[in-house]
Amino acid sequence: MRKKAAKPPKQRKKPARVWHQYIPYGFMGTVFILGFLALFAVVAGELGLAGRIILAAMVIAGMEYYSRRFISGPSSLEHEFSALADFFCFALVPGLLMYQLAFRGWGILGLIGLFVVVFGALIRLSLFKLYNPLTSQRGFIGLPVTMSAACIALVAQLIGPEHITPTWRLLFLGVMTSLMFLTVSTIRYPNPTERPAVFGLAALMVAVIFAGGQAAGWSSGLLLCGGTAYIIIAPLGAGKRERG
Repeated sequence: MRKKAAKPPKQRKKPARVWHQYIPYGFMGTVFILGFLALFAVVAGELGLAGRIILAAMVIAGMEYYSRRFISGPSSLEHEFSALADFFCFALVPGLLMYQLAFRGWGILGLIGLFVVVFGALIRLSLFKLYNPLTSQRGFIGLPVTMSAACIALVAQLIGPEHITPTWRLLFLGVMTSLMFLTVSTIRYPNPTERPAVFGLAALMVAVIFAGGQAAGWSSGLLLCGGTAYIIIAPLGAGKRERG
């Protein structure tokens, strides 16, 4: 008797994506578009507007984080798209903004300041893509690149290029170098958008900054102070939680 031919194994169908799994792409695309608009604002000399657009992009990036709770896990395409959007909006454009704000006309030192901001963020995003052991713990190794971008955007709300003195330039160069060192360090930082109350308050203050007026200056100052406190104090709390 002839043996029946073995049936080829059935190929498993890839699970179809439901509509909510495409939500992060919308947020990532919005971040990229806002970064593009911020770049135009920098080129046009509207540095305050560019800073406000970067702050708005940070709010959208936080919304992307919350949208990921609806999906099982990001795909490789989402990782690539997110990394490129973050580099463009939170590294390249803030670096150019700081250059126009404080480092332009400073010769080689100004170019060094621009290089520090952009290259440090590039290294940070590359390391985060390859090595992020705290993904399941909702934390970061190294300072998130969005925090340095936020500091630059907030400084642009509080001071203009006409008020920059050589002392301010040296101060900004030292601060930017320190921030870039923290981004590539092994210091543990908690996710600043993990708590909805904190994220909601920050988003509200960004809205106040967009509204303009005297309240915008106060909100910029408060956010800058809050960001400075996060940079200095947050690693201490993260270390305690890790030991506990």
